Amino acid sequence: MKKPDVIKQVADISGLTKGNVNIAIKALVKVIQTSLKNGEVISLSGLGSFRAKSRRERLGRNPKTREVIPIPPGKKVSFKPTTTLRKII
Repeated sequence: MKKPDVIKQVADISGLTKGNVNIAIKALVKVIQTSLKNGEVISLSGLGSFRAKSRRERLGRNPKTREVIPIPPGKKVSFKPTTTLRKII
């Protein structure tokens, strides 16, 4: 499912216009991005929680040359679904 499909379904369920739903979704994404950037955990009841996790530096391998190369430390986004969501799926 892509963003336009989500917008249409939310608009149908909520009775809001597609334009208003689009604005709300863009705002939600912006809030999640900013919060994760600031190291905050975002918990959405009935859905789950998002958090940014740090990854340490590690060694990798170039698949073409088989050369060992260092992979720098970084961050990744982790999502943990609620028990309710897990039961639904």
